[in-house]
Amino acid sequence: MATDFRQGNRNWLLHARYVRGEHALCLDLADELLSQTNNTHRFSHFVKGSILADAGRLQEAVEKFHSCIRLHPHDPEPLKQVAKCLFRQGRFQLSLEAYLEANKITKYPDPEIFCALAECYSKLGDVQQGVAWARAGVQAGGGERAGALLASLLHATRDTSAALAAIDHVLSQVACGADTLASAGVLFLRAGEPRRAFQLLGEALAQQPAQHAAALALAAMMLQHRDVDAALARLKAALSAHPTCVAAHVNLGLALMNKKKYVAALTCLQRAAVSAPLSARASHALGLALLVCRRPASAFCRLAAAAAIRPDRPLTVLLIGIALERLGDSRADAAYIRAAALAPDDPLIRLNLAGRYARVGKLREALEEARATALLLQREPDSQLASSLATLMSSLQQAGVNLEQPAAEVQVKDALSSVPDDELAPDEV
Repeated sequence: MATDFRQGNRNWLLHARYVRGEHALCLDLADELLSQTNNTHRFSHFVKGSILADAGRLQEAVEKFHSCIRLHPHDPEPLKQVAKCLFRQGRFQLSLEAYLEANKITKYPDPEIFCALAECYSKLGDVQQGVAWARAGVQAGGGERAGALLASLLHATRDTSAALAAIDHVLSQVACGADTLASAGVLFLRAGEPRRAFQLLGEALAQQPAQHAAALALAAMMLQHRDVDAALARLKAALSAHPTCVAAHVNLGLALMNKKKYVAALTCLQRAAVSAPLSARASHALGLALLVCRRPASAFCRLAAAAAIRPDRPLTVLLIGIALERLGDSRADAAYIRAAALAPDDPLIRLNLAGRYARVGKLREALEEARATALLLQREPDSQLASSLATLMSSLQQAGVNLEQPAAEVQVKDALSSVPDDELAPDEV
């Protein structure tokens, strides 16, 4: 009995030392058990693999878990740990294969495997398969993780109603943590239900005041309602918990710019752009701030970087056109036209294009774009854009354009030079 206790029945002590974080003592005990059993003590290999995985030494951890698999090929736990390590390494196809193999040898439905398979398929671009496995995880009793994952994947497939139903089911069945509440709040916010979103985000922050996703979403809602001071407080709280959060720096910079604190805003946005040089949003926001501060050359550099990362964003292309125009560059026309081609139903972009045509004397094109903007504003009224459009129409009329005349028959005159430049200045987007 004493021999059995020393060699095989000290697993409890090994486990206790591991969960208490006594990794040095745990490794010493594991080495002792392995030397006593001629390297056949499976749990020692498993615990050593877990410690190596926690330390980020993933390949060494995989080798230890493979030792467990060789000693007992029908145990799914080491295979699941191998799959986790492969997933953390970004080797999603190999991780998927390992999870599928673990699912084959598991005697009972394992929601952890199902959720992991859903994540693997999502990473590999097969979202529909991911949804199927996430549903299986929910049915197998996966609880909070499975439900939140299913809602996220359904939202990725643009099935918003199903995603909201899935997250509602989870919230009603399980006491969810702050991360899930924050994700649910963001989902409801994107679905156009701000009241429910505000409630969930508030619950997330009540559970975990440092939950930065909830703080960022609440700050965005406050900025939409022009409550800049409250938004600044939320953003500062998010940054105190996560000082390197790029989104928080960007939003804080935009909020400071709203309060006309331009130096502080530029500092925040510069920090965000340096921290995330491949973030199109950070570069776009910094370019916008530089444009507002009348530094078009620097703005153009930042906006060009943002457009190189995300060439399909029409507002970035529009800002490039404004910067080029302020620099007196003839390529501004191409940028304005490209922005309108990317978003033909955006009245702001069409209005800016009309203003550009008017400023360069293309009255026929300006009238055509102004009329197109008027039609778009009839569908989605916007008082600020309507006021700008009225100013543009008045300027065109002063330039000698008959607003009732078809655009194709407008005669181009040189009367536009008599109109003050500030009446047709490009909008600050």
